[in-house]
Amino acid sequence: MQKQHVPTQTKIDLNNFVIRLGKIFSNISILFLILSFCGILSFVATAFIFLIGFILIILSIGTVFVYIPNYWDNLTNASRISAEISSFFLQYWYIFIAFTILFSILSLIFLKLDKNNKHTARIVISSIVVGIAIVAIIVILTGVIR
Repeated sequence: MQKQHVPTQTKIDLNNFVIRLGKIFSNISILFLILSFCGILSFVATAFIFLIGFILIILSIGTVFVYIPNYWDNLTNASRISAEISSFFLQYWYIFIAFTILFSILSLIFLKLDKNNKHTARIVISSIVVGIAIVAIIVILTGVIR
């Protein structure tokens, strides 16, 4: 007669904790992937600020300078702040992308440990995030985008 294996409450709690941690790491990896691309996106935001500023000047036929005397200073300050944010994200890009890969891999490991449920969607998303991060590293290191 075989002994039946009955998991203890501690094992069940630990398993649930590891699964929850895998889900949290999956979400954090997506956040860090977005943060790693914010440097490029903030340059687009700087261009968008200038575009909106010039469109406002053209549409108001220059009367915006009458109603807002320091309009040009406000526009250049907004673009300067956006450029500083972009510089920060580009300076620490490697750190953000490293955390992206780290949390994605930890998420994959923790979610694969679950024997009861298959977390297919989360595993696929974490795999895609790792793939995007690796492709981004290869693109940056080969000098395609500089």
